Amino acid sequence: MKNNLLLLCCLFVSTVCTNAWSAPLTMYVEQFRVSGAANSGEMKDTIQTLLQSRLAGEHITVVNSSGGADVKVTGSYLMSGANFSLDAVAFNSAGAVITRAYAQGKNLDDLIPSVSALAKSLSDGIVRAIPSINAPLAPPLLNDVVISPPKPVAPIVQQKIFKMDGALEGMSVGRTLPGGDRELFMFGNHSLRYYRQGADLQLLSEINFKMFENLIAVDAVTVGKDNNPEIYVTIINGEQLVSQIWTVDGSSLKQVAGPLPYFFRAITGPGGVKKLYAQQISDREDFFGPIGELVRTAKGYELANPVNVPQPGYVYGFNMVKGAKSGLDYVLFDRSGYLKFFTAAGDEVWKSGEKFGGSDIHFGRIVSGNLTSDGIRQVYLDQRIIEKENGELLVPKNKENWYYPGKHSYSSNNIYCFAWDGVDLSEKWHTGETANYLADFAYDDVAHELLQLEIVNTGEFILSKAASRLVVRKME
Repeated sequence: MKNNLLLLCCLFVSTVCTNAWSAPLTMYVEQFRVSGAANSGEMKDTIQTLLQSRLAGEHITVVNSSGGADVKVTGSYLMSGANFSLDAVAFNSAGAVITRAYAQGKNLDDLIPSVSALAKSLSDGIVRAIPSINAPLAPPLLNDVVISPPKPVAPIVQQKIFKMDGALEGMSVGRTLPGGDRELFMFGNHSLRYYRQGADLQLLSEINFKMFENLIAVDAVTVGKDNNPEIYVTIINGEQLVSQIWTVDGSSLKQVAGPLPYFFRAITGPGGVKKLYAQQISDREDFFGPIGELVRTAKGYELANPVNVPQPGYVYGFNMVKGAKSGLDYVLFDRSGYLKFFTAAGDEVWKSGEKFGGSDIHFGRIVSGNLTSDGIRQVYLDQRIIEKENGELLVPKNKENWYYPGKHSYSSNNIYCFAWDGVDLSEKWHTGETANYLADFAYDDVAHELLQLEIVNTGEFILSKAASRLVVRKME
């Protein structure tokens, strides 16, 4: 009797597994981002068509819409001289990476065989992952515990995507208005934009700056009884800081101060209070003197209440968290991209085993003795580290392009949520990998929304139009 029951169970499991594998996956292939090719529009269509036809098969059905698809494939085509590289990433419906693949060629005659090789690598990786592609997401954790691998993908319940012209490099959030719309301030290299975001994204005002005025950061802090935002724009002219302060005037922007010799950064630390910090520059040092709160005086603006951020911390890429004992701990990126924690006394107590952050925002310093080919040394800024009201930390991670190592060129990004207990940093969740460079991000604690500003196309190549997108993710 027991043997008969066992046989029936085996037959049942076999039937279920066969049926599960017999239903092909639905797959949507996005147009690839094309860089370096003169006929980029035609190349996008060609690669998409070739890849679709070669991915379709026994286990995969290619569809013409991303809505409801089990798998989405995104990728890039980079041409340098006659050589080219194809890179692709396959995501499941939750946004998690299933597999990656790449192929290369020495000239356009290699395009079709390279796409075929790319399709085979993708389909092999996807088929191997079929049992886990539609696995349910792990529920969000409700307490601070150490999570063992695999880490849960972020518990996202809704997502909106807004597309914008231009390569926008920074963002800050202003007020949430009575109707629920949100103020956003974004900048490109020589312009500052004022948006209102609700069901759609509306550009209200744009300020254009001079070509030698390079914007490298924007931060908004609401002040006064009406919480009117002050927008702090960090601007560098050559090697001099000429930063400005703006405010909202109806649907326009109005300058209220500047030029000012400060780097600006708004930071929300323990207690949920957002403060504007600043630091200066000198002839010899990129970031000179103490980091302090920017305060208004009868004579203008000055630094007060200095914070003792441990080295190598500076005004960008640090935050303060509640320590294990009384007082604060400092979290910061070292200049190599590793996360470090320090006590208020300056003792290092923790360091990450992998790099985070990654930014293309930079300014130039003249190198004495012409030690570089053009006599200019590039100084790159670090990404934000955001602290939520519950004390959790949001840390971004841009993944470097393998063919441009160390060149601040990035192919995809994630955002990680961590909990710090004063001794160790434990991961709570992370977003699924997105195949764009993350320029900046923010978190709305009231609405529980994560905002990601991504550059879709830098516009660095002929016939390649710069474009960005804002991704708004409603979190559980």
